Amino acid sequence: MLTWLRKHTKTIMIAVAVLFAISMFYGLGYRGVKNIGKENTGFIKVNGKEISPRLYANIFQKMRENAPERLKPAESIALQAQALQQTIDFAIMLEDAQKNVGISGGELNQAIDEIVKQQKYTSVDQFKAALERTGYDWNDFKRMLKDDMTVQKMVRKVRDGVSVSPNDLREIKVRHILIRIVAGKEDEAKKLADSLLERIRKGEDFAALAKKYSEDPGSKNSGGLIDFFSAGAMVKPFEDLAFSLKVGEVGGPVKTDYGYHIIKLEDARLRKIKGEADPEKAILKQKQERAYMEWMYSIKQNAKVEILDPSLRALDLRFRGRIGDAVAEYQKAIVQHPENAYLHLALGQLYEEAQKIDLAIYEYKQAILREAGDPTLYITLGDAYRKSGQKDPAVEQYKKASIIAGDDKKTHEELSKIFNQIKQPALSLQELKEISRVEKKEAFEKSLKEKAKVKTE
Repeated sequence: MLTWLRKHTKTIMIAVAVLFAISMFYGLGYRGVKNIGKENTGFIKVNGKEISPRLYANIFQKMRENAPERLKPAESIALQAQALQQTIDFAIMLEDAQKNVGISGGELNQAIDEIVKQQKYTSVDQFKAALERTGYDWNDFKRMLKDDMTVQKMVRKVRDGVSVSPNDLREIKVRHILIRIVAGKEDEAKKLADSLLERIRKGEDFAALAKKYSEDPGSKNSGGLIDFFSAGAMVKPFEDLAFSLKVGEVGGPVKTDYGYHIIKLEDARLRKIKGEADPEKAILKQKQERAYMEWMYSIKQNAKVEILDPSLRALDLRFRGRIGDAVAEYQKAIVQHPENAYLHLALGQLYEEAQKIDLAIYEYKQAILREAGDPTLYITLGDAYRKSGQKDPAVEQYKKASIIAGDDKKTHEELSKIFNQIKQPALSLQELKEISRVEKKEAFEKSLKEKAKVKTE
């Protein structure tokens, strides 16, 4: 996020300050979203602490900047769901990071100085003034930056806490005998494992005993053979013993959740990682990633997450496959924000997924009633009519989208393709004419700007 902030500080700050809770489709390219208001409550809670909608807005806008210029409604909703999960993850990471690392005032000031320098401001005061002109609070910006730096520092701590050991650079091949533990009969299993180990040490063939006694179906028939594997592939007690042995040495019995194991090290060799010239560097990267994932799993497993906003709950439920519950949450959100066209659009998309096309069409119409100036809504309604086999109403909606699109070249390009698909060549040609008109207008405006620039030089 810090790198992204440095790159986009001048252009994105207004977007960062816009609150998702006001309109769930802000930043997705839908023209009608204009409402910007004060931050409200009832958003998300993580471990009892309410998360600011500003965090979601920031994460979402960053993701939107990296997404294609135009997204279909279903793609937009998927992007929102990803941003929701990242918001929750960030809040969980931040809480744990604040317990383990800190950011000093000097570190924060240095980061701000770097942003100021990269954005070519002459001073922090000039940067602050520019930021505040967008309506963004300076202290909010510093808190956001500090939070991000805190999480980054914690992630570095987790990653830097691992190193590459000699065993990480090896892979080994073993034979083993597994004696499973039957409830109430652990002593019998241990005695059998001990007796087999004694017989092996007296010279009996390991592979033959494995075929007769081992209860591991995956290796029993091959004499207990497990082909080359590296550190991290097996359960820890098994792995610790196996990697401690010398080639030809037998050890055990060692207990795991599977039972008692007797292990013989058959062979060992240096690891080779396909496509990596430096295995040690590649292994370190793998271990760092594993450490990060284990940290994330541990803190997420213990976190209590409450999604308070019904539209966000609907998103979450939708991507968990709980369609009926998601519909109910969207309906609650519409009651709270009856003039929000894009809640109707989202509900319509959900009905489409559930093959309830008539209900979807109704919701799309409701969206248009509330936001008549967005061509995307007309295209979505037209697509729904097409799915229901109603070609003429679909064409009418596409025509309306074309009228409203005005100088939106991308929309005319999309409509031209649609009209071709539905065998309407005359209408497709009309869209091509609109595209040509817009391009001529753009070229003319560009020439005027260039002339004006020459005059001022």
